[in-house]
Amino acid sequence: MRPPSPRRPGGARSNEERPSHVEETASSFDEIVSPSEGEVAQEPKRRPASLTERRRARTTVDRPMPVADAASLLGGEEATDLGDRLRERTRARRILLARRIALTLVMLALAAGGVWVAFFSPVFAFSSSAVVVSGEDGTLVTADSVRSSIASFEGVPLTRLNTQAVARAVESNVAVRSASVSRRWPTSLRVSVTMRTGMAVEAASGGYWLVDDQGVAFQQVPSAGEYPLATLPEDRATGAADIASVLGALDEATRAQVAAVTSTGTQVNFTLRGGQTVKWGTRGDAPQKARVLATLLANVQASTYDVSSPNHPVTS
Repeated sequence: MRPPSPRRPGGARSNEERPSHVEETASSFDEIVSPSEGEVAQEPKRRPASLTERRRARTTVDRPMPVADAASLLGGEEATDLGDRLRERTRARRILLARRIALTLVMLALAAGGVWVAFFSPVFAFSSSAVVVSGEDGTLVTADSVRSSIASFEGVPLTRLNTQAVARAVESNVAVRSASVSRRWPTSLRVSVTMRTGMAVEAASGGYWLVDDQGVAFQQVPSAGEYPLATLPEDRATGAADIASVLGALDEATRAQVAAVTSTGTQVNFTLRGGQTVKWGTRGDAPQKARVLATLLANVQASTYDVSSPNHPVTS
């Protein structure tokens, strides 16, 4: 067997000949931390540090220093630069705060302007000339009379206009039973009118007044015509409701024979055009009373018909 050849120049070293990384590091570190010859003469020779201590020392040297310490070590230029940065940051914060305040003020101004335009400016001001009216009869209530009744609201912005107050103004015309009001943007209204309907007449000087089922006399007429003559109690609304209940329960043929009707507030009586008297009583059991009366009128000749107790009618 041939013996191993010697290492050629420039060839690779064997593992034994290579210095370990730890030894190189330790050697370098010894060169850095070892004292000079002059210092050796003055100080006693230190004991070589262990490998662990050398690593800790190197780590300590390589570790970055805090900004404040670095600034103090590096000199005035770096410290001045740090101060400038702090001042720039403070300035940026002030600018941001000023922008936020300005934006808030602009938003408040826009909101205030919007409120003024919507509730106080003439942009939405009510104009009575553009009001649309429906339900009027053209005689007692006309579109012009409705517009005239609500003229006091002229110029009020539609956003602040009280439609209930407008409806009450329209209902001030006695011939109007009720009125409903809705907005027509940007400056108008729509008014729907429900007229009163006469059910009887009341005698008055110079003629008669039509009366509705609420006891309201709303139109003067020269004659009673086909309407029965009504006599109402002090509580006109209750008496009119009683009479309306009776007349509504009668069939058309019987209703046409009623000449006069009286309500005392508790009892209702009426007179037929032929002179007969009908004692109706309260407005309870109105449908049954109407059927009994129609049967009696068709089959029994009498001057008085008492149907106040419909199960036991009495004639005389």
